[in-house]
Amino acid sequence: MNRKFSPALLLALALMLSCTREPIYEGVSQYRFEFSFPDSVLWCRPERPELIQVLFYDPATGKRVSETYMTPDGGYLYAIEPGKWNIVAFTMGSTRTMVDYARDFSLLSAHTSLIQSAPMRIADSPEHIFVATLLDVDIPQLSEADEPFVLDIPLKPLCDSWRVEVSGIEGLEYASSITLLAFNQAGEVRLCDMDRGDWCAIKASGAVQDSLAVIPFCTFGMPPDANVVIRVIIEAEDGQKHSNDFDITAQVRSPLKRNHIISVDFQTKLLPLIQGGLDPQTDEWEDHNEFLEIE
Repeated sequence: MNRKFSPALLLALALMLSCTREPIYEGVSQYRFEFSFPDSVLWCRPERPELIQVLFYDPATGKRVSETYMTPDGGYLYAIEPGKWNIVAFTMGSTRTMVDYARDFSLLSAHTSLIQSAPMRIADSPEHIFVATLLDVDIPQLSEADEPFVLDIPLKPLCDSWRVEVSGIEGLEYASSITLLAFNQAGEVRLCDMDRGDWCAIKASGAVQDSLAVIPFCTFGMPPDANVVIRVIIEAEDGQKHSNDFDITAQVRSPLKRNHIISVDFQTKLLPLIQGGLDPQTDEWEDHNEFLEIE
């Protein structure tokens, strides 16, 4: 018996026979990641992130195999195979701390924006991001009868945060800008082993609080075997810049500085803007009425 098939049916059969079998991801996964954050972070307060990026690396080759995005409340895994993985998770949304999306686990790093490279390397003070690096995580093969696999990932701040309090300034109310340069600071950090490097100066801005000039700043880290010096630069209303360097090595390495507050005494005097004859202040003018006699 001869059977005739329509061209459309023949095309559909050909497509079915030529297709390869792909895994089907179920609507509900048995694998879930959950994130925990520290209770508090000193000084440079971070915003709560909207997204967390999760990267999976092959421990044998160090190559990136997969990545996914989750909210701070956690999420389910659908497209990762069971086995051992190196996992890196970090919060997204920072404008001053960037993470290089390296395909190689050993090269994945975070860094801050470079402001100038000569004659001195100066970078922006980084913003807080939270990071976790987990090595050789075993994601098991589960059957439908098994309990769900939940991995808790503790995220930690990548930066240290400090607060510099500057006293001794006379006429502080006349300050128009307050700037800090912190020397011998790490410009980047490798996420695989948290090794710091690329030493440079970082720049941060401050403000007047009561009788102090207060400058909070974040840093990837300070060298354990070199002096740490900060430069405080204050510009007054009269346009004069007042600058002084302070060695804060003893303070940043003291075990008593758990609050990360650095105190320096800057004996200087700021002056207000003095109005000249070509730039009078109108609020100093007085009304003057003169009557003219007209005959």
